[in-house]
Amino acid sequence: MLDPDRDQARELLERELSTADYNRPESFIAKALNWFLERISGLIEIIPGSSGLSTLILGMVIAIVAVAIFFAIRGSRRSRRLTSPDTGPVLAEAGLSADDYRARAAAAARAGNWDAVLLDSYRAIAAATDERALLDELPGTTAHEIAVALRDPFPDRASDLLSAADAFDAVCYGDQHATQHQAERVRELDRVLAKARPVRVAG
Repeated sequence: MLDPDRDQARELLERELSTADYNRPESFIAKALNWFLERISGLIEIIPGSSGLSTLILGMVIAIVAVAIFFAIRGSRRSRRLTSPDTGPVLAEAGLSADDYRARAAAAARAGNWDAVLLDSYRAIAAATDERALLDELPGTTAHEIAVALRDPFPDRASDLLSAADAFDAVCYGDQHATQHQAERVRELDRVLAKARPVRVAG
């Protein structure tokens, strides 16, 4: 329909707003659009000229606003995934040692699977933390909790650990993909920590 009247344009907008993308926690967007549409309708009624011109302006405004809101919603969701991913435990598989994870990371590197290299390299760090008794309780511990717990025994690597934890969460829970550089950095961090002597913390 190339030239809808006002009622038809409103019906088209309401149909669009009933889709899943608009009926989520961002439902206030639909209310805002309805309010905006009412204001525009009121303004168009006082515009002199043909009704065809008025409905054309109305349709153009609806299309522009709907597109802008759509991309704003997508950007907001993407930002939340990048900055606040839902996280979970690093080690979800029982019975695997740090060396087991290192072997898996090495095999993934040969295959060019950098996501797996990064994830298993960080899991190796977590498993080694448990094997060396550097953390009181490992089951259920998240990547950031491990990074924070290792700041005291490895103070020189505190920032590297936090960066690795961010990368782990982004790949494992945030729908991101690791680059070769990121994966190799986490893998090298595991190698460095495995050779490093932890600092003894008093008390």
